[in-house]
Amino acid sequence: MGKTLKVLGWLVGMLLLLIIAAVILIPMFVDPNDHKDRIVAEVKKATGRDLNIGGDIELSVFPRLALELNALTLSNAKGFETANFAVVKHAEVRVNLVPLLFEQLLEVDTIQIEGVDLNLAKSKSGTTNWDDMLGETKADKKVEIPDQPQGDGMGLLAFTVGGLSIKEANLVWDDQSTGERYEVENIHLETGELAPGQTVELNFGLDLASKKPLLKGNLGLTSKLLVDPDQQVMSMEDLKLEANITGEGIPEKGIKGVLQGDLLVNLENNTLDFQNLSLESGKLNLTGRIQGEDIQANPAFQGNLKLAEFSPRKWMTQFGIPVPETADPDVLQAFQLSSTFTATQGQMVLKELLVGLDQSTIKGNLEIVDFASPTYLFNLDLDRINLDRYLPPAGEQDNKPAGRKGKSPATEDESLFPAETLRQLRLDGTIRVGNLTVNNLQAEAILIKVRGRGGKLNLDHEIGRFYDGLLKGDMQLDVSGDKPQVKLSQQVSRILAGPLLLDLTGEDTLLGSGDLSMQLTSGGDTVKQLKQALNGQLSFNFRDGAVKGFNLAKMIRDTKAKLKGENTILLNEPEQTDFSELNGRATIENGVVNNQSLLAKSPYLRLEGSGKAYLLEERLKYTIRPVIVNTPSGQGGEALEELVGIPIPVKIKGNWNDPDFSIQLSKILEQQQKAKLKKKFDQKVDEKISEKLEEKVPTELKDKLKDKLKKLF
Repeated sequence: MGKTLKVLGWLVGMLLLLIIAAVILIPMFVDPNDHKDRIVAEVKKATGRDLNIGGDIELSVFPRLALELNALTLSNAKGFETANFAVVKHAEVRVNLVPLLFEQLLEVDTIQIEGVDLNLAKSKSGTTNWDDMLGETKADKKVEIPDQPQGDGMGLLAFTVGGLSIKEANLVWDDQSTGERYEVENIHLETGELAPGQTVELNFGLDLASKKPLLKGNLGLTSKLLVDPDQQVMSMEDLKLEANITGEGIPEKGIKGVLQGDLLVNLENNTLDFQNLSLESGKLNLTGRIQGEDIQANPAFQGNLKLAEFSPRKWMTQFGIPVPETADPDVLQAFQLSSTFTATQGQMVLKELLVGLDQSTIKGNLEIVDFASPTYLFNLDLDRINLDRYLPPAGEQDNKPAGRKGKSPATEDESLFPAETLRQLRLDGTIRVGNLTVNNLQAEAILIKVRGRGGKLNLDHEIGRFYDGLLKGDMQLDVSGDKPQVKLSQQVSRILAGPLLLDLTGEDTLLGSGDLSMQLTSGGDTVKQLKQALNGQLSFNFRDGAVKGFNLAKMIRDTKAKLKGENTILLNEPEQTDFSELNGRATIENGVVNNQSLLAKSPYLRLEGSGKAYLLEERLKYTIRPVIVNTPSGQGGEALEELVGIPIPVKIKGNWNDPDFSIQLSKILEQQQKAKLKKKFDQKVDEKISEKLEEKVPTELKDKLKDKLKKLF
C-alpha cells in the first residue's frame, strides 16, 4: 500500500512538473504571431470577411493565461460604403490557471477593451451589414447537452470576473431605408468584480451625436448591479440615469433629467419591480412604483405615479420652451398629477386620476384602447375653470368693451377643423364641469357626453344653470367627407337676456327673461363658409323686458314735433323700449335670417315686425310697425294721444352693431289731418240735416236719410 502511494505521488509530481515546464517553455518556443495568416483564413472561411491584425498578439501562460490583441479590423459586408465593420485598438483578457485546475473555478481578471469602432447599417432594401454572419439556423435542430458531472464544488458554472473596462468605444447606426443616422461616441463601462450572487458597482456613459434627426447629448448610468444565475434574478440598486440632450425637436436649452430607483427583474417568475422611482427635470419631480408581469412574452404593468406640484411656466422658461402667450400672465403657475395605472401592449387604464392646474381640479378615469388606432374612454369631473385666462390676449386694435372679441377678415377665412386628426379620433366619454367661463360667458352644472368615430363627432350637452336658465342641446360635426358638416339643436329656457348679452358683447341691448329654440345646419371649414351655408329655423319668446339703445315712443314723439315745427319735449326717461312680451319666429336660408313674425306688447304699445338679417355682411333690413294703444299721463302722453291706434312704420337698416332708424310719420300726419277734416265736415253736415228734418220727417226715418245724404258729399 505504501509503495502504491509513493508511485501515485511520483506520477502527480511528474504531471505538475510537465505542466509547469509547458507553461514556461510554450511562450518561449511558440510565437502566436506566426499563426496570424491561419487565423485570418479561418475568419474568412467562417464569415466571408477580411480580418486584419495590425499589431502583435501577446500570449502568456503563467501565472495567468493572458491574451492581448492589438489593431484589429474586420471588413464590412458587400454593398455598404463604410470600409470596416469593426475596429478594436486593444483588447486584453487574463485567466488565473491555479483556481481553474484545482478548484474548477473560472477566475478572470479585468477584461480590458479600448478604442472600439462599430459600424452598424441597414441598406435601402432592409438588409443589415451583419446578416451574412448569422448563418443558417434550423428550428428543428436539437442540440444535446451532455450531463454535467456531479460534485461537491460549483463546477465550471462557477466563475468570477475581476471587472470589465471598456474605453473610447464608438458606435454608428446608419439606416439608409429611413435616412436616420445615429452616432454614439465615447462609450465607457467600468465595473468592479463580477461574480454570481454578488453586488458590483457599475458605471456606464456615452455621448450621443445624431445627424438625422439632429441630436447631441450625453447619458450616464451608475448602479449597484447584482446577477444571480441560479435564481434567475437581476437587480440594480441605487440606479441613477442622467441625460442631457439638445437638438432637433428638443427645446432650445435642451432637456436635462435624472431617473433614480431600485429595479428588480426575476426571469424565473417573469416579473419586474421598479421601486422608489423618481424622475427629476428641473422643478419637475415624478415619483411612483411600476410592477410588471409576464415581461418576456406578454408584458403587463401596474403601479402608481405622482407628479409633485410645479410651475409649468417656470419649467418651460428654464429649458427654453416657448411659453404660450395668455390673457392672464398669472396662469400656468401650478400643475400636479397623480394616478394609479394598468398597461399592456394594447391598452392603458388610468384610475383615481387627479390633475390640478392653477385653481382647477380634474378627477376621474381615463382608458386608452388599442395604441395602434387608439380609442379614448373617459369619465371626468372638473370643478371649475376660466378658459379665457388661458386664451391669447386680445389684440391692441381691439378697443371693444369687455366681452367683445375683435375680428379681422383673416379670422373669417382661417380653417376651423383639423379634419385629418378628427377622422382618426375615437372618443366615448362624459365630462362634468361645476363652473365654466369661456368667451366671458358663465355656466354652471355642465354635463357633456362626447362620442367620435370615423370623423363624426357628437356632443350632447346640458347646462343646469345658464344665466338663471337651462340650456340643452346637441351638436354634430361630420368631417368624414370633403366638406365639414355641422348640425346644431339648442333649447334655452328662462334665460336672462341682459346679463348674457352684457358678458357676450359688452352691451345688454335686450333685457328680460325668455326661451329660445333653434335647429341649424351648415357646411364649410371657415367662419365665412359656415355663415354663408347656414340654414335652419329659430323661435324666441321673452317676457317683461326692454330693448335698449332706442326709445320708440320718444322717437315718434320727437319726429312728430319736428314735422309740426314744435320744440321737442325733454323728459328724464331711459333710452329703451319696454315690453311685457316679445316673441317671434325666423327661418335661415344660406346665411340670410328671414323674420316675418315678430310681435311685441307693452302697456302703451303693440308692435309687429318683419325683415331680414344678412349674416355674411352683418347688416339689417327690417321694418317694425308699432301701434300706440294707450298713453301715459303727462306731456309725453299728451303728445302721442292723437296717434293712438295708428300703425307707424319704422325702418331699420345698416350694420347691426350701429343701425339707422327712420320713421315714416309725415304721411301718417297728413292722412290724420284729412281724417280730422272729414270728421268735422261729417259733423256739420249731420247738424244741418238734422235741423231741416227735425220738423218734417218722422223720427224713425231720420237716421236712414242722414246716411243717404252724407254719401252725396
